[in-house]
Amino acid sequence: MCTKSGRTSGRLRTTQAFIALSSISESGSAPRTISIVKIGEYEIRMFNGSSIWPGGTRASWLELFDHNAQLSVDSCSCREIDEALTGFEGLLSQAERLNEAHGPEQDDAQA
Repeated sequence: MCTKSGRTSGRLRTTQAFIALSSISESGSAPRTISIVKIGEYEIRMFNGSSIWPGGTRASWLELFDHNAQLSVDSCSCREIDEALTGFEGLLSQAERLNEAHGPEQDDAQA
């Protein structure tokens, strides 16, 4: 279960990742995927999408990734920081539920 300080740290990391990914040029060599938080075998990470939205804005994506199954469980796109934070909260709740259901192999969130 993510503590209040872990949730706050995750929100801060989401904001930082959104800003960092927004500033990466198409041809840049900076990492295009940033880990936000890991809860057990589940990780929330953010990456640049390939599609361009109207106005030339590139969407970022938040993804809930299951390391045991090596697959994406859920994802959401975000064009604004507010959307990223809302997406983070939803994926975090989902990760906590999934981690609880699969047992506490690593029950503390790492932000």
